[in-house]
Amino acid sequence: MKEVHLKVLPEYFEALASGKKKYELRLSDKDIQEGDVLVLEEYNHLGEGRTPTGRVVRKTVSYVRTFKIADLE
Repeated sequence: MKEVHLKVLPEYFEALASGKKKYELRLSDKDIQEGDVLVLEEYNHLGEGRTPTGRVVRKTVSYVRTFKIADLE
């Protein structure tokens, strides 16, 4: 098990923190496995000048599915 830190915009962070949003769909640029802990850090915006708000939520990964975009077409 490892911790994976991810930056999240406020509108998505709020839904994750409240439990309304129960998944996070991302490009597979990190080797995330079931049992890993996602450390979701809220950022005021992404890109140049981004700053963290200080709000953090930890979620344990319960399911991982990989697919290729071409498979969806």
